[in-house]
Amino acid sequence: MRKLLFLMVALVALWSGYWFVGSNAVRKGVNGWFADAAAQGLVAENTGLTVAGFPNRWDLTVEGLQLADLDAAFGWKAPFVQVFAMTWKPWHIIAAFPPEQTVFVPDDVITLTSEDLKASLRAAPSTDLPLAEVRLAGASLGLKSQQGWTLGLGEFTLGLRADPALGDAGYELGFDLAPLTPDPAFVAEVRAVVIPDLPQSDLSDTVESLWGSVYLGFSAPLDRHAGQTKPYLTRIEVNQLNAAWGKLALTAKGLIEADDQGFAAGDILVEVTNWDRLPAILVAAGVVKPEMAPTIARGMQALASQSPDLTVLALKLTLADGQMSFGPFPLGPAPRMVPPTG
Repeated sequence: MRKLLFLMVALVALWSGYWFVGSNAVRKGVNGWFADAAAQGLVAENTGLTVAGFPNRWDLTVEGLQLADLDAAFGWKAPFVQVFAMTWKPWHIIAAFPPEQTVFVPDDVITLTSEDLKASLRAAPSTDLPLAEVRLAGASLGLKSQQGWTLGLGEFTLGLRADPALGDAGYELGFDLAPLTPDPAFVAEVRAVVIPDLPQSDLSDTVESLWGSVYLGFSAPLDRHAGQTKPYLTRIEVNQLNAAWGKLALTAKGLIEADDQGFAAGDILVEVTNWDRLPAILVAAGVVKPEMAPTIARGMQALASQSPDLTVLALKLTLADGQMSFGPFPLGPAPRMVPPTG
């Protein structure tokens, strides 16, 4: 009995020591990160840092968080952020965000309001800590710009996970971002657009569907060595992309890879059902001038007439020889996927 009691006391002492060593490492690591960021000229401030959760978790709370790159005019401010990790699997961490945050971007300030907004980062239990999955989800998310526009999401998910079928550096990006509520002022602008021979816009206030999966290939795995290997995209395969906004529907599928010169090359087929709702959106978004809308509409109608279903417009986004085009419309230079050497 004494031996059992001694063993239990020893185990408790060892576990307690493990927790306190871990909590000190977390505290030291986070404080070191803030100090390093400040030394690099970034704004990296907090008003308090605590670690709790004994004995089974490390619960990190950072209060009064403010991060910014003044040269790039980007920043983030939050009253607190919490990060949780179970002591028996520290390679899986979960972050919880406050109901309100502020993001600073060039020429704008955006207020984020959310409900149950959480992020999860899970690495494989290996010395290289390869990324297994990163995920962002919430019951709701609202964006309000200082310039006046708004955007709202209902329950949503966005995630990137390693997929062995895609190779050592292959990942699947999955998302479900609907219901999505565009800025009401933008929806009103769409409805106010009048284009001869096209129906008046009947789009609903909410985008009912926006989901898909995209396969990504990188030059190197996303792991703890990423700072040295600097992974970059070499392959993008749109496995499926689906959107529905009222009677307007869109699907996309295709493959883009780096060519011999390092430029993106390939095709993505885009099919738009009830395309006659699209020109009004392009005008309201400022992509097409109002006086050009009838010409664009006639061009779309001519392209749709090549399809068995006149309501479906099928166009290919084509990248070849360093150039991009969308159907017959040139878009300019293709992006470079492989960084130049030398």
